[in-house]
Amino acid sequence: MTLPEEFTTYTRALMGEERFARFLGALDEPAPVSIRVNPFKAEATPETGADRVAWCRGGYYLDSRPAFTFDPLLHAGAYYVQEASSMFIDHVIHQFVHAPVTALDLCAAPGGKTTLYASLAGPDGLVVANEIDRRRAQVLADNVRKWGTGNVAVTTCEPRLLGDFEAWFDVVAVDAPCS
Repeated sequence: MTLPEEFTTYTRALMGEERFARFLGALDEPAPVSIRVNPFKAEATPETGADRVAWCRGGYYLDSRPAFTFDPLLHAGAYYVQEASSMFIDHVIHQFVHAPVTALDLCAAPGGKTTLYASLAGPDGLVVANEIDRRRAQVLADNVRKWGTGNVAVTTCEPRLLGDFEAWFDVVAVDAPCS
């Protein structure tokens, strides 16, 4: 992987040569495969080759990448394929908020973090999952439906229109898209 010169110089100085070399080596490794189990649909953990994600109770690393599209459990919402780094929000939320929760996920598609918030909010909580792009909102709505907690409302509002409701939410999450 080729990184910008300015980034490389800054990061090498920040980390030191040994840590920087390990960092570069890690970037050349294949990305780990991880899933988050739906606590309302799946009591069992993945059967083989699964190590827990330390910061997310329902997160697991898999030792190989299965053909997810052919797995009926994925389509039934028993688990969600999600990078472990995105699951860190589980740990953060648990430090500050306790169910029931009213949460706003402002940039919600495709729905990985939304389904995590839905699990954390509990059956008496509510998650408003907003996505301004209607095509992406359809994917979001499909993932929310599969997750099946019943405590998520999908909206397609301009974020500024939701500003008046700021005090109504316990948690407001913005994972702003880079596009």
